[in-house]
Amino acid sequence: MVQDKELSPPKEKRNRRNLLWLGKLIVTLLILSYIYRTFTNEQKGISDIGQVFRSILNAEHFPVIAFMLILVPANWALESLKWQKLAQKVAILSFWDAFRGTLTGLAVGVAAPAQLGDTIGRVAALKSDRRLEAIGAAIVSNGIQFYISVVAGAMGWFHLQEKLALSSAAKQMLSILLIIILLLGVLAVAFRKQLTERHPKNPTLKKIHSYLRIIGTYTGDELGLSAFYGALRYIVFLTQFVLALSLFDFPVPALELASCVSLIFLAKTLIPAVNVLGDLGLREFTALLVFASYGLPAEKVIAATFLVWIVNVLGPILIGIFLIWKYKWKRNK
Repeated sequence: MVQDKELSPPKEKRNRRNLLWLGKLIVTLLILSYIYRTFTNEQKGISDIGQVFRSILNAEHFPVIAFMLILVPANWALESLKWQKLAQKVAILSFWDAFRGTLTGLAVGVAAPAQLGDTIGRVAALKSDRRLEAIGAAIVSNGIQFYISVVAGAMGWFHLQEKLALSSAAKQMLSILLIIILLLGVLAVAFRKQLTERHPKNPTLKKIHSYLRIIGTYTGDELGLSAFYGALRYIVFLTQFVLALSLFDFPVPALELASCVSLIFLAKTLIPAVNVLGDLGLREFTALLVFASYGLPAEKVIAATFLVWIVNVLGPILIGIFLIWKYKWKRNK
């Protein structure tokens, strides 16, 4: 019996290690499958994607493409600063730990629906025995980015709605939906403490509450700074998209291009479940719908969305895969 007890912990540790390895393998295969489907679908959407890209990949466009690449680390650095600020309620982490968690969340995020994968990736990457308490922090981080996207999308919508080929009823419904979301966001922030102060008696709800109560502990200054980081990140991403569109010399003013891009991001934000199939297809569909009234070539619009995905998402996802395999199991106490 003594020998069995002595051998049990190593066996249990080995089982946990094997289970973690299997989980990493499954997530990696899902991510690679997502990348493969994206490239396959893209080839179907553009008859000769190589020819389209060859027309813009030249010395004349080098400064624009170089600037887009420079903005990639800026984009994810701002997201990491936001995550670092919000996660410090649970664990003090360095910027690089926050950056690692952000890219891990990005990679895992394409393998799971909505924001579930992103939350799992970020929380799992925390070096803390209280990591599960950071679920609320991840929800706040994603909620801030969601709200910023809706605010910017609403501005773009009210600027361009008359030019879009939609029925009056559809335009009215979307306008009402945006106003409701904007009001609910304000109310959620104003009453965040009251919403998390309730203590449920049900064991399951009580457990869930322990993971979410952190939401009510954030001060206005903390949320304001996090929202500032989120807004800057949105501007960076929007700038990248506008720059990608500018490579094709579309005869559309910069302000209207920015409004069109904000609507593309809005659609991606309001339909998060599409992550199961890959968000690129939705962005392309929305881009074609938004730019339809401008009579722009469909292949070039699709190529611009694909270029932004390659520059800003593909590279970080591959880094995220590497970080997933570097992760080591640390059992919670």
